[in-house]
Amino acid sequence: MEAERQVSFDNGLDGSVAEDCFFAMKAFSMGYTFNFIEGEMWEKSPFTLWDFVQQRKRWLQGILLVVHSKAIPMKKKILLAISCYSWVTLPLSTSNILLAGICPISCPQFVDVLCAFIGAVSIYMYIFGVIKSFSLYRFGISRYILCICGALATIPFNLIIENVAVIWGTFGKKHKFYVVSKEFRPPVTV
Repeated sequence: MEAERQVSFDNGLDGSVAEDCFFAMKAFSMGYTFNFIEGEMWEKSPFTLWDFVQQRKRWLQGILLVVHSKAIPMKKKILLAISCYSWVTLPLSTSNILLAGICPISCPQFVDVLCAFIGAVSIYMYIFGVIKSFSLYRFGISRYILCICGALATIPFNLIIENVAVIWGTFGKKHKFYVVSKEFRPPVTV
């Protein structure tokens, strides 16, 4: 409770879109540390594809606001900035995969290494998230592996959705907040 009072949840416009990320980065800059909490979390996922894209767009925009916020020192958010800008450049690396097969051109080795790094970070983070999403103890080893394989099979579909969200989030209004409907009611834009 003391940490919540010192860090505060009242962080202005830059801290209102991805408030959990802003809170964590501000707390980290004040010397607080965090770790994973083992266990399952029950949360509602978006019902529609539209809501899912809106949610991903909002996360990108909120993290961009955190990365560019003057309230958090750059040395404390450099890894978040690298991760965020790897996400922002996802459409470039995706188009490189498609175009390299159709019309190959010679690129400097640095560009190839950069594209491979961005792809590797994206795939690693996706796999890490998938592994953390399922419980080995709850599902058992065979169902656990089946769930992970099923989630990994959705990577191409997820890649398309991520590209749409990144392009839209990069060029859209950063402080506009779309409330994702997790109930059977009409969506609200605040």
